[in-house]
Amino acid sequence: MAPERAVALAALAVAGVASAQSSVTLFGVVDASVSHYETSSRSLITGSSIKQSQTVLGNSGYNSSRLGFRGTEDLGGGLAASFWLEAPISNDDGNPSALTFQRRSTVSLSGGFGEVRLGRDYTPTFWNDTVFDPFGTNGVGTNVISSAHSAVLTSVGLPSDSNYVRANNTVGYFLPSNLGGFYGQVQYGMHENVKTSGVEVSKAGRYVGGRVGYANGPVDVGLAYGRSDVVNNGAGTGVDVRTLNLGASYDFGVVKLFTELSRVTNEFYSYQLGSGKIDLNGFLIGATAPVGAGLIRVAYSQAKADLDSSYDPRSRKFAIGYVHNLSKRTALYTTVARVANKNGAPITVGGTPRFSTAAGYEPRNSTGYDFGIRHAF
Repeated sequence: MAPERAVALAALAVAGVASAQSSVTLFGVVDASVSHYETSSRSLITGSSIKQSQTVLGNSGYNSSRLGFRGTEDLGGGLAASFWLEAPISNDDGNPSALTFQRRSTVSLSGGFGEVRLGRDYTPTFWNDTVFDPFGTNGVGTNVISSAHSAVLTSVGLPSDSNYVRANNTVGYFLPSNLGGFYGQVQYGMHENVKTSGVEVSKAGRYVGGRVGYANGPVDVGLAYGRSDVVNNGAGTGVDVRTLNLGASYDFGVVKLFTELSRVTNEFYSYQLGSGKIDLNGFLIGATAPVGAGLIRVAYSQAKADLDSSYDPRSRKFAIGYVHNLSKRTALYTTVARVANKNGAPITVGGTPRFSTAAGYEPRNSTGYDFGIRHAF
């Protein structure tokens, strides 16, 4: 046998062994909807209203549209190496600029000790916002706690918290799954800013958080805490966001109940604004109920910013929807939602329409609907 042919056959044999010990999966979701958004601003002087509205073909009304690759290699001795690369997709317009692995890009090592995970990943505090939301923080039904999280900072001219949903450059640890229903994780996101001798280093971008809980049978309870350095330039400007939330669900079979309590403390200091603190307190209660091949979803949520005044901004939201499963992978869905704002709170149900900034006008209501189809593969 020629040496070249022997080498080629040996390479094929090695490749066959490697593929037998590992697996790679292509997965994704394509979700498209006809969606409508509307806002109404009212004059404090005349009582007249200014409305903005928009109807679009959107995506991610039920589940976030995505394309991903994940794989696991059995290393033996109970160890496994895994990777997960997941990108958002804009299936409504085919925009290729969204096709980056910003939803999740991690590599991990797992075994009897649990899992060590490195890369861009969801934050522990966001999990409670989405797991205990009947609408899963997707579409017009997304709970107002999630919508208001960053709006508090932007309302006073400060940048929003980029670490709310996901954090970059993280090192995370997850408890093993064989603890009788108890689960937990810790996560540290590095700021990666350059240190210079004699100059205080900026910690902007850093995230530290953790989550513990218990899930067994019909019950799931989770407690999470996280701290994010939004701005910290070491020269008189800083924004620090601390999130504490508690969520729970219980499945009675005929109905599944959800609830969440959330408190977000936003501390800031700058030459322009001075120093201050804004607490955002949130509450959610919701339910899902199976009906034949479908699922009814309903939720009420509210968020209130504590400005130490009698005119604290407040938003209340009610959402109701129905999902009809055509198969295990394909579903039709519809959702209707309405937000009622008070004392200048600027929360909308989504889309581009915003509230009027004309003198004497304040945000009032926002309504919207999604009607679409979701296919998973």
